Formats: sequence, C-alpha cells, structure tokens
Amino acid sequence: MFLIIPYYNPSRRNVTFSLFLLLALLLLVLTGLGVFRMYFSFDWTGGQDQSGQLFTLKVRGGNSYNLFEADPFGAVFWSTRLITVLLALALPWFRLIGGSLLALMAAAAVFTLHLQQSPAVPTIPLEFELLIILVLYVLYVLLQYFAEIRDRKRFTNLLSQYVPPELASAYSRNPKSMGLDGEEREISVLFCDVIGFAALSEQMESRQVAQFLNGFFSHVSKVVVRHRGTIDKFMGDSVMAIWGAPAPTRTHAFDALSAAMDIQAEVNELNAQFVKQGLPDIKFGIGISTGMATVGPLGSEFRMDYTVVGDTVNVAQRLESQTRKYQVPIVVSDKTAAALPDMLFRELDTVAVKGRRKPVTMLQPLCEYNSADEQTKQHLTLHRQAMEASKAGDWAKATTMFTRLRDEWGPADMYDLYLNGIKQAASS
Repeated sequence: MFLIIPYYNPSRRNVTFSLFLLLALLLLVLTGLGVFRMYFSFDWTGGQDQSGQLFTLKVRGGNSYNLFEADPFGAVFWSTRLITVLLALALPWFRLIGGSLLALMAAAAVFTLHLQQSPAVPTIPLEFELLIILVLYVLYVLLQYFAEIRDRKRFTNLLSQYVPPELASAYSRNPKSMGLDGEEREISVLFCDVIGFAALSEQMESRQVAQFLNGFFSHVSKVVVRHRGTIDKFMGDSVMAIWGAPAPTRTHAFDALSAAMDIQAEVNELNAQFVKQGLPDIKFGIGISTGMATVGPLGSEFRMDYTVVGDTVNVAQRLESQTRKYQVPIVVSDKTAAALPDMLFRELDTVAVKGRRKPVTMLQPLCEYNSADEQTKQHLTLHRQAMEASKAGDWAKATTMFTRLRDEWGPADMYDLYLNGIKQAASS
C-alpha cells in the first residue's frame, strides 16, 4: 500500500489565521475601547438618616474610554497594541500548549505595563485589554480545532483510497490501532492478473489500454475494499491486495477468498461495460497465499511504501501464474485452505517455489460445504482418490478416474494435463 501522502505545508493556513486574528483585533480596538463599564457604590447608613434605610447601593454606567474622543495616546497604549498585534501574528504558528503559554505571557506583559503606567496617560480599562487577549486566544483555539477536523477528514479520505473507510476512520481516531512499525504477522495475500493482457493490448490504442486497465483496477479495488482488504499496489496489469495488515484481523483468509470469488462472480458485469465501450472481454487469474510476512514501511528518506514482504507474497504470485496451466480461475495455498475448514477445495498439484525448500500444495476453491450438491461431493471424492492413486503410482486406476472426471466434471484441459503426465510417467 503506497502511503505517499503529499507533504502539507501549513504556512498558507497559518498566514490566513494570522490575518483573521489581526482583523479581529482591529475590530475589538475600534469598537471595544468605548466599552460600557458598570460602577457600584455601597454606603452603610444604619438607619440614621431621614429615610431610615440601612444601606444604599448605587449603580452607574458609561463609556470609560472613547477612542475617537480621547487625548493623545501614551506609551502604554501603543506598547499594549504592539503586544496584541505580535500575539495575533504569532499564535497560529504554535500548537495548543505553546499558544497557551504565549497568551499567558502577553497577558502578564500587559498587566505589568498597566501597573507601571503614568497618571498622565489616558486610562484604558485593564480588564478590556485582558479581554482582547482572551478573545484572540479563544479564536485561535477554535481555528486550530476546525483546522484539525478538516485535516483529519482530508487524511481519512486519502487513506480510504487504500484501506476500507472504517479502518481509515479508526486510524484517524487512534493512530496506534494500525501499527506502522515493521513486524512479523500472519496475513493473506491476493494477486489478481489479467490473462493474455499482452495480446489484448496489441488490439487496442493506448487510450483504450488505459481505459481497460482503469476498469479492471476499479473492479478489483471495489471488491477488495468491500471485503475489508487493502490495495497494496498496482503492477502493470496486476493487483496485489492484503488482509491482516495494516489492521490485524483473524478472518483474513476468509475475507481474501470471499473477495476472490466475488471478483470472478462479477466479471460478467464488468465485461458488459467493456462491450458498451468497445473493449474486449477480460479474464482474471487469482492466487491467494496465507502465512507469516513482514509488514511495515519500506523505502528511503525520500519515499516510503507501507507493504508486505516475505515468502507468503512470493507464493501468492506463483499460484496466480498457475491458473493458466490448470485452467481454473482461483488457486490458493494449502495454508489458506487449512484456515477455511468449512470450504470445499480441489487439490491441483504440488509445486516448488523458487527460493523455498518446502513445496506448496495448490488447491482450487469450489464452494462452502453446506451449499455443495451431492454430485459435486461425489466428484470431489473421486478426484481425491485419483490423486492418491497417481501419487502411489497406480497409473491404470488413476487414468480411469481422471478420464471419468474429465468427461463428467472438468475442466477438460486440467484432466488432460494429468493424463498426459501419467502417460509420460508410465512410459519412462
């Protein structure tokens, strides 16, 4: 999976936020220095005057300072304005903790200036100056909050192109839910390739080739994501998908096989679209392997790629190439089949994989055991007996069984392959 997320430079956003805070500061200064203030006076009379009242409470109100009718401003006013302007410019460039400390420092500086001001300086309410700083800080917190929500949504949308949306949302809420450190983990890998793509591409223009591949990639990707898989990469006319990484899951083998069967089941719908666009029909070959692999980021300081490497990946790619030989749409490894006891599989062969000592048994998935009819179960039993006879060197029995299976079940090309192999072995 390519996590090639473009580097987001926050400079433009911070400049915008600084300008917004400056505009807010200007509005506060122009409209707020004539702030309406309340004055309270309390006198205790004790009932000694003519009214007989115990106390009197007087409330007065009015503008304490009018910007447009004031005497010339003093150094305290301009020093305070400089502090608030610098605060408005600097706040967006700090994170919440740094911005909070900066606002506290600005408030302390303004408080100190007002304590030391000269009586000749026009009186500006200290509480209003502190209120300006508070308003700027609140606006800064709100801007940071909405910016974080927007960035998280952008990241989630980007990540959703590679993993299922629910996994992307979970990661945006809790990044630790999907580890990005390399680790050994059991996963399932799926390779899907277009059969005969070289011949097909010769029949099409370059624009049609791109249209053809985009349709193929979209079809496979849609099904993979539907089954909670991750698109690891596109390679020419091949798709590599993984289950069990980056988010671990216990059902990776089942999900991978379900996706493979849906890809094949829905190919007719894709071919119908291709016919309307004047494109040729498409056939897939799919290989699935289950096992341990190293998952995590690989690459350099210039480009990182979150992917999986190991024997399991090599096996899946080899199994996909065997679909052409045996004329079956999907081939899985023995480990994948072992993880799915409720499925019926037909053994195809045992092959050696380059760089691997132990050979791999290849199987074709058929259907769930409960949904299989009696004829399919009988043919599968006969197939197993024929494979055992072939391995034991009972060529006559194996030939009889494989011939019957070729005529009654198929695919004929696969059973002809077995029969030709028996002839070669019997004659040697």
